[in-house]
This record gives sequence, structure tokens and C-alpha cells, in this order.
Amino acid sequence: MKKLSFVLFLAAMVALSACKKDDENNDMDGTGQFKIELEHTFGANAFELNSANFYTTGSGETVKFSMLKYYVSNIVLTKSDGTTWVQPDSYYLVDAENPASTILTIGNVPAGDYTSMSFVLGVDSTRNVSGAQTGALSTANGMFWSWNSGYIFFKAEGECPQSGTGNFTYHIGGFSGANNALRTINIDFTGAKAEVRKDAASQAHIAVDVAQAFDANPALVIANTNMIHMPGAGAAQMSSRYQNMFEFEHIHN
Repeated sequence: MKKLSFVLFLAAMVALSACKKDDENNDMDGTGQFKIELEHTFGANAFELNSANFYTTGSGETVKFSMLKYYVSNIVLTKSDGTTWVQPDSYYLVDAENPASTILTIGNVPAGDYTSMSFVLGVDSTRNVSGAQTGALSTANGMFWSWNSGYIFFKAEGECPQSGTGNFTYHIGGFSGANNALRTINIDFTGAKAEVRKDAASQAHIAVDVAQAFDANPALVIANTNMIHMPGAGAAQMSSRYQNMFEFEHIHN
């Protein structure tokens, strides 16, 4: 009797193990969601538009922001085995005035463990020359110069008492030639894994330090350059600064 009970117990354990493996395999089939949460700061301070107090830049100038917008596009996720998944039609407009826009929700991501990601800050050349578009790329969003000039990748406006006009306006774009302002941002999850599973979401928290757009070497002196409104050397240099804004914090699974 004891022998029969033991045999039945082993059979139950084998069946339970098989069910568990089937469940794990099923979890790795299909698709899930991956979210990117962007938390803006200015150095050690929380970032806010129309703040009561001024922020201080690395060059010692003081600033307040009335606007901060930028495009995140062409998102690529990399699995622990080195394979990649590219999100199709991947264009997001991040607007500091709209908190909902700072969480990017990516659907239909193949289940798996992801260890890094990359994206482009800006809008690729193909979309720049594709005429009127919708959604994040709609011209109604105020991020397009003209049909010839293309999209504004990054827009920051605000006050600066040290500026000759008392303000600053930076509209950065340009997608070709020596002054190409498109920048690819690579973010490693530093050993953490985004566990995307069937019908489940994983979320990466990314710190975005807006001060880097002003402070990264060489530091921006607003008193000397308080306006950039077109593609060119100034826009390309600004884009080389703000590509340093993004830093991985943690993953929520």
C-alpha cells in the first residue's frame, strides 16, 4: 500500500512539474506590454513648467521653462540572448505639460526577457519628407516648421534674466548632412531584466535630466545664444548635449 502511495505521489509530482513547464512556456508565447516612464528633473531638482523658482545652469545662468517637448521614435528592445525587436511605426511626442505623455506604452511586444533598449530622439528622415501625417506626427502639435524644413525634434522655451531678451527659445531639428541633429539614445538595464510576458506589462523607469541640455560639455551660455530656430551647427551642438539627458533607474515587473 505504501509503495502504491509513493508511486501515485511521484506521478502527481511529474504531472505538476509538466503543468508548470507548460505554463512557463505559454507565458513565453504571445505578446505583452512594455512601458517607458520618463521622469524629468533639472539636476537634483524636480522639473516643472512655470516653476516658482529659477533653476541654475552649469554656466551660472538662471532659467524657468514654459515649454518642453521632444520626440521619441524608432524604439528597439534587445533580449538577453542578443536578439532585437523593433517597434513598427514608433513615434511618441513627450510633452512636459501632459503627464500622460511621459509614459510610453508599447503593445504587442514578443514575450521575453529584455536587457536594454534604444530609441531615436527626433524624427527620422523618411517621416520628415512624407507630407501631412497624424497622431504624434500631426502638424497640429506645433512641432513642424514647414514642408521643406521638417520636424522640430526638441523644443524648449522659457525665461532667462541673463539673456538679452529675458528669455530663450530652442527649436532643434535637422535630419541630414553635417548638422544632422538626430541622436540615438542607448540605455542598458545594468543587469536588470524587463520580463515581458503574455498579457502582462513590464515598465522601465528612466530619469531625464533636462539640465544636461544646458550643462553637457561644452556648456551652453544663454547670454550668447538664446535662440535656435533652424537646422544648423547650433542645433547639432544642442542635440549633442541633450542626448546625455537619459539615465536608467529601475525596472518594474
